[in-house]
Amino acid sequence: MANGRTVLPGPELMLSLTPGTSITFIDDQPVILSRDRRALFEVNQIGGYIGCRLEEGISLRQLAEEVGDRGFGPASAMLRAVLSQWSHSGLVNALDDPPASPPALAQSLALAGKSFLLRYHDDALAAHVAPLFSHLETAADEAETSYDLWSAHGLTLLSQDGGRASVLQAREAGPVIKACIIQDIIGDGRSGLALHAGCLHRNGRALLLTGRPGAGKTTLISWLAGNGFDYQGDDITLLHEDGRVQGLPFLPTIKSGAWPMMTARYGDLLHPAVHARPDNKRVRYLASAGSGRQATGEVGWIVKLRRARGCAARLEPVPSTTSIKHLLSEAASATGEVDRGTLGRLILTVSAARTCELHYDDLDEAAALLEGFCDHGAA
Repeated sequence: MANGRTVLPGPELMLSLTPGTSITFIDDQPVILSRDRRALFEVNQIGGYIGCRLEEGISLRQLAEEVGDRGFGPASAMLRAVLSQWSHSGLVNALDDPPASPPALAQSLALAGKSFLLRYHDDALAAHVAPLFSHLETAADEAETSYDLWSAHGLTLLSQDGGRASVLQAREAGPVIKACIIQDIIGDGRSGLALHAGCLHRNGRALLLTGRPGAGKTTLISWLAGNGFDYQGDDITLLHEDGRVQGLPFLPTIKSGAWPMMTARYGDLLHPAVHARPDNKRVRYLASAGSGRQATGEVGWIVKLRRARGCAARLEPVPSTTSIKHLLSEAASATGEVDRGTLGRLILTVSAARTCELHYDDLDEAAALLEGFCDHGAA
């Protein structure tokens, strides 16, 4: 702070609104308009000022000084939070190129038939983020998609293939990179339909677990991975053209409420580093289940989870049409649509599987019930 102004050390960091984004006023209310997202974002007066200055393109140093002059302090801390939030919404990015110097660490990854290169230009970022992806490492020299991660003025910048950089806070970097990789896999159109379902293998076939937020999907999947199920992924499963499925085996994402239980069960295998998702949920990652084994399989069972306090574990059969509707409601594809051929594959896949709803509370009860269900067909 000099002469009452916030002064940020180091070289300039240039920022701007993303292409297709602009600031306007509706009835004196500042609004950020995103044409690409076809959305309006209402902001307060200082947000309107920041948006106007970003529309012109401005350095973070200059913007922090101007915001500080208007009585908002510590301006740099407030700005970092605003910029990362707006960046998650696709409204702002940095104009700086990735560092030209060799990275502190480079990771080559292979996932779902695609190759990725992560370049970390900061030792602290590498130590914090790289362990989340180490189980996916490969010896390949070339990559279809590259990501550069570096720090500037207390912010973390992430660039894909040398393009304009997203603006993050360091604790958000791991979850955001994971989301970018998932979007890249879905977006290239080669991997088929992406289902919002966890995937485990048992007796050579796939068990898909679905459920609304709060149903305990990742927690139960992690529990099952310690009970003889082969972990394949806790969130996204790809339906390929041959009707087989493949989970994306990122490390299971454990929310803060489940940390004590997972620590008691898995000990140090629950990574100590705390990360933040763009929805502000604090998460840690579990190393035990994320073996990195990637396999396709025929779907044997599809189970939707319903967790309720005090509920004894029970399985209730549901019609295939109910499971198809649920899977379609949360599915994603490269085009944003499901063509007739893909829909036909999904119908055949679900119709050939046993579809149930699991009502439960206790994880051990639920795991025992699913073991019997998958091994002997017992409910």
